[in-house]
Amino acid sequence: MPKKGDAAKAGGRRLTNGSRAVPRTAPRGSFHLPQGKVFTRLGRAILDRLDRGVILMDATGKVVDANTLAARVIRAGDGIAVRSGRLVFADPVLDARLRQAIARREAGTLNDCAAIAARIRCNGSDAYSIVVTSVPPDADERDVAFFVLLYAPNGRRDISIDVLRELYGLTRAQADVARSLFAGRSVEDTARALDLSLNTVRTHLKHVFTRCAVASQAELLHLLTNGPNRL
Repeated sequence: MPKKGDAAKAGGRRLTNGSRAVPRTAPRGSFHLPQGKVFTRLGRAILDRLDRGVILMDATGKVVDANTLAARVIRAGDGIAVRSGRLVFADPVLDARLRQAIARREAGTLNDCAAIAARIRCNGSDAYSIVVTSVPPDADERDVAFFVLLYAPNGRRDISIDVLRELYGLTRAQADVARSLFAGRSVEDTARALDLSLNTVRTHLKHVFTRCAVASQAELLHLLTNGPNRL
């Protein structure tokens, strides 16, 4: 029979929900998307088109709803998981901060809206950025106490070719170049990826600048980031 203190010797830390967080490994548990719990069908359709994950938690830290991207990150990630219905982090310090925010919310002492801003690993990839925000206590939606937003690494950014062609009037070749730059590639890497000469890519890029009414690559990326990514 395990003796008291065995968990500590093994490097684990007992969480408030009875599970154990081990550094760099999120405790595993079955996660079923609580579809329809809070989001309406229209709301879910809209949120599933976003380029970020959205998780809603109640005042105890239990996940009450999540969009498709968030559910995918939770299932694949090794820095974040759902255990006994509650969101947990592999990083003990980050997980402790979440528990403290929940406790402060319950005690009515959580004054700042942004409770946590951090980065988490996802299946060996570049880190996701995560922001946990407290919902004002007098909000209409009483079942939701925290919003959690997950932002994908820059290398995972993508934009629809159809959006680029229909919204900005780009040709297919110009759209390919713009999409590659938006994904984080340099002009040189774009030329190699598309099997084009460097001069051809630069020519396409000049036309993209003209059609998008921008004067630089930085302005182009700012425009594409703030605009729609999907039809």
